[in-house]
Amino acid sequence: MPAKSTEAVLGQGRSLLVVVSLMCGLLGATVARAQQAPSQSTVTREFRASRTPRPPEIDGQLNDEAWSQAQVLSDFTQQDPDEGKPSTERTEVRLLYDDSALYVGARLFDRDPAQIGRRLSTRDGDGDADRITLYLDPMHDHLTGVMFRVSAANVQTDAVLFNDTWDDWSWNAVWQSRVTSDEDGWSVEMRIPLSQLRFPAGDKQTWGINVERFIRRRNEEAWLELVPKNQSGRASRMVHLAGLDGLQPSRRLELLPYTAARAEYVTPASPANPFNDGSRLFGSAGLDIKYGLTSNLTIDATVNPDFGQVEVDPAVVNLSAFETFFEEKRAFFLEGAQTFNNFGRSGATDFWGFNNSEPQIFYSRRIGRSPQLHAPGDYADPPTATTILGAA
Repeated sequence: MPAKSTEAVLGQGRSLLVVVSLMCGLLGATVARAQQAPSQSTVTREFRASRTPRPPEIDGQLNDEAWSQAQVLSDFTQQDPDEGKPSTERTEVRLLYDDSALYVGARLFDRDPAQIGRRLSTRDGDGDADRITLYLDPMHDHLTGVMFRVSAANVQTDAVLFNDTWDDWSWNAVWQSRVTSDEDGWSVEMRIPLSQLRFPAGDKQTWGINVERFIRRRNEEAWLELVPKNQSGRASRMVHLAGLDGLQPSRRLELLPYTAARAEYVTPASPANPFNDGSRLFGSAGLDIKYGLTSNLTIDATVNPDFGQVEVDPAVVNLSAFETFFEEKRAFFLEGAQTFNNFGRSGATDFWGFNNSEPQIFYSRRIGRSPQLHAPGDYADPPTATTILGAA
């Protein structure tokens, strides 16, 4: 009797396993079908840029005939403050291109133009003003891209996007923009040379594009392709930009020379010091070179790089046993620096390193710093920086 009961229990167990397996199979097939049939919200919109035989004049006024032939990008959606609702003000964006540049014309309507924020700031600075931001993914890899921002005061900001979500604000491109205002709002025109963008060769190309508008007095951010507040990713959240036909990446050549002069005065001066009688003059010159071989390979070289190329570091009194950390500002050492600071992060992520110190694998400011050894003797003339003849 016990053996018979055990057999019955095992039979019921096997039946239950068969039922569970069938249910899992049906559920898996349903999920697979659901994944194969994307919803309407996942379908990416597509816009087309128009080739123009005559480029528009960059004067901030969209009165050139070429703009009337371009497709209008509109229907912006709020991210803040009311996510998912239409933007409170109408925005129209048009794109043109030729063999040398991409042209962007934006009409930003405003029912109260007197309230448009036009606070000035330095380049790449946050001027707390109305602005429009263009995001591009020329490689169309959904991981990298560039950003061009113009405020209502015509302050330019640009950055490189990498790893979908992250950005490098040290990148400075060479491009033009102009802004005008009238009783209906304000307008902006941009000219972005193709030499500043990296894209593969191809007769027909598709890029990624997104546009953001910020209205300061309402703290409103509106996007052409909405990036939800509780999600991340920018390069992967762009609409398609087609119609870019016959574009070939150029072999970019950029030369950035510099000269610097400096005077040093010591008080009180020591007449016995053979190296410094109280006043000295210094001068230096150098050159940065950037030459693009292909869309994926660029030669970056520098001759006699010097901190005179950039703004001076802030004065610091360090009484600790650790060296002072200074931000890198030399153009040569900023090229591709995000490669060394990107370990452990891949793709869109909501974890921005809060309460977590990310290790900096490479600290380039040690290159060219003052010598760490000291010469013996009553008088010495130690250099403030180590000479770098050249690098590539």
